[in-house]
Amino acid sequence: MLRHRSLIGFCVLLVALLAANQTIAQRKTKVELIQANVIRSDAKLYNGARRLIGNVKFKQDSAIMECDSAHFYSDRNMFDAFGHVHLYKQNNKNIDVKADFLRHDGDMKIAHFRNNVVLRDSQIVLTTDSLDYNLQTDVGYYEHNGRIVDSLTVLTSLKGYYYHKEREVYFRKDVVIDHNSSEYQMFTDTIRYGLDTKIIDFFGPTEFYNDTNYMYARYGWYNTETELSMFKYDALFRNPNQTVTCDSMAFDRLNESGTAYSNVVATDTVQKLVVKGNYVEIHKNPELLIVTDSAQMIYVAMGDSLYLHADTLKACRDTSGQFRTFSAYWHVRAYKSDLQLQTDSIFFSMADSIARFYGNPIFWVQGNQITTEYMEAYVKDNLLEKFMLYRTGMIIAPHDSIHYNQIKGAQMTGYLRNNDLYKVDVFKRAQTLYFPVDDNQIVGVNKGESTDLTIYLKNKAIKRLVYRSEPHSDIFPIDNVAENDMRLGGFIWLDDIRPKSPADIFIWHNTEAAAASRRITAPAANPDNAKKETHKPLPPTRRSGKSGGR
Repeated sequence: MLRHRSLIGFCVLLVALLAANQTIAQRKTKVELIQANVIRSDAKLYNGARRLIGNVKFKQDSAIMECDSAHFYSDRNMFDAFGHVHLYKQNNKNIDVKADFLRHDGDMKIAHFRNNVVLRDSQIVLTTDSLDYNLQTDVGYYEHNGRIVDSLTVLTSLKGYYYHKEREVYFRKDVVIDHNSSEYQMFTDTIRYGLDTKIIDFFGPTEFYNDTNYMYARYGWYNTETELSMFKYDALFRNPNQTVTCDSMAFDRLNESGTAYSNVVATDTVQKLVVKGNYVEIHKNPELLIVTDSAQMIYVAMGDSLYLHADTLKACRDTSGQFRTFSAYWHVRAYKSDLQLQTDSIFFSMADSIARFYGNPIFWVQGNQITTEYMEAYVKDNLLEKFMLYRTGMIIAPHDSIHYNQIKGAQMTGYLRNNDLYKVDVFKRAQTLYFPVDDNQIVGVNKGESTDLTIYLKNKAIKRLVYRSEPHSDIFPIDNVAENDMRLGGFIWLDDIRPKSPADIFIWHNTEAAAASRRITAPAANPDNAKKETHKPLPPTRRSGKSGGR
């Protein structure tokens, strides 16, 4: 039984091979001599081949081949054609090849064109000195430099492969594309060009140049009609002022917009900015930049850069189109050696040069902690010059790990010089708590209240207060004040969540949870909250008018 099955299998295989051989044999056709002005036998030619002179025409299947003269080897089913060689197909006007010389192998149906070869398709013109063309498959190839021209693009390469039926051309080795009279140039190793789609697919290290821009990638495609493109693997874009690197990049050249993906780093040398993320959109008209997924902005300064992270970074023009705006929203954190920040979102407009901080921002400035519900900051020459706190603000300046100088009010304006806080105006329900020092020793606790007041600071310490209205100030011996009474209501020291390095800006801390266990709610400015059994105040200082107490 097993032998019987093996015999049947062998017979099936034999029949298949015979059928395939018959099909191949059927494909072989003879080259026909259609015409020639003069036909001569020449003993000098191989096997007495005939010499044909004047208006020579051959035919094989649908292919017509014309020339000035030829050597016809009828027994070998081939010929050599000389001068004004022309090949075309009767049923396909898109196949048209001209050359100075042609050797045609009728059995293999391969035409070997040499010298001044020109292949014309309905959409391209290919010129080379050497082209082999398979008349069965309609595939042509050259291996010694070629040049292809269409309506807008000129392409040169060392090797090329033309697939007529698939409407594709492949180019290899030293590929150069010149688009629209040097509007841009492309240099690569291998590309595929769709004759109908007008899409260039490139493989291997590829460079693009124009007057101002340079692009690089190791794989991608470019549509020469729509001017849409995709660059993948080590994608790079560069102009005189900006550089973008990423894993991949989509670009719309007509609308001058692009999208970069994964490990994006965009650098602006004029603005001294570096933007990072895993998704970046850039549009020129209207002007727009969006960065998400590990978004980060770095303002580069000599020896001390500012690092900022948010869920999303956005830069665009305002509705008037005149002024640029910048937004950072959700989970914003920033780090600089002398300034750190955590807030919900930021909005900055060049129209008024004010940065607005929303969602209970926390600032740490040279050791001082500033908290509020909403804050506005004024920047001059890249330094924080002034800030305004709204809806209850507090400034805490640590004297040591236990004693903290504190300022609280419904509204505050702080003034800085070289990022050093030196003056604070407090409005509405102003409260202060600070520790006077004599000979580097804390001598008491000063608690004050006023409707409005001005505070002068030096080296993070309160040096002078000016009460504007309804003042009330008391000084208590340090030993007679409980620890809780050394804190104003709402006191929260959050140094443990402060960004302490650029890497910390990616670690968000829930301030509500952190504050719940630390917030002081007692009205500590009231002296009745001190321990009554030990409460022996120094002669209290009660002043009125505009003068202040130390």
